[in-house]
Amino acid sequence: MTEMNTLNIKDFENYSKNHTKEILPILDELAQYTNKNTKLPQMMVGKLEGKFLQLICCLTNAKTIVEVGTFTGYSTLCIASSLSEKSHLYTMDISKKTSQIAYDFAKKAGLDSKITFMVGNAKEMFNEFNKTVDLVFIDADKCSYDTYYEIALKKLKSGGFILLDNMLWSGEVLNPKTEDAIALDTLNKKILNDDRVENFLLPLRDGIQIVQKL
Repeated sequence: MTEMNTLNIKDFENYSKNHTKEILPILDELAQYTNKNTKLPQMMVGKLEGKFLQLICCLTNAKTIVEVGTFTGYSTLCIASSLSEKSHLYTMDISKKTSQIAYDFAKKAGLDSKITFMVGNAKEMFNEFNKTVDLVFIDADKCSYDTYYEIALKKLKSGGFILLDNMLWSGEVLNPKTEDAIALDTLNKKILNDDRVENFLLPLRDGIQIVQKL
């Protein structure tokens, strides 16, 4: 039986984008700004992943969400757009510059009241975070993913979710040689054998680990 595989097939990805509803009109403006004014615009999530984040937040009815890695706020706005009046997003990043960009676009989109921007060391801020969390999205320094994962498990309610971005790392996890690839491959294996969670590694864009705390 021939398996259907859409990884790295641009035609299918573009078809999917063209048949997926828009999230927010301002996201196109944010993407253009990020491409022109940042050194690593590829750190920004794309339309399909953004829509996935929006929908999973709706489906899980998450009330308290933590995002580790704000960058310029594309994923931040996608998540915030799904939140009810009783829900709130806390987003953490070490960069004042990109966090300010994210805040400015959130305010322009009318979503700033749903978001708390936290600038500083994410490990320290997350470790000191004193609320029970429903969902965590991790998209930050790859070698620290295991630390963020362990903190997230402590903060999550039972049944809560952790979403980890870039878990395929452009395919490098298949034969990991760099420090980042080795860290992500090691964490993928750890999650697979972790009795505390259920998981699914979704081959969307650069790979998203969907982890549920048991």
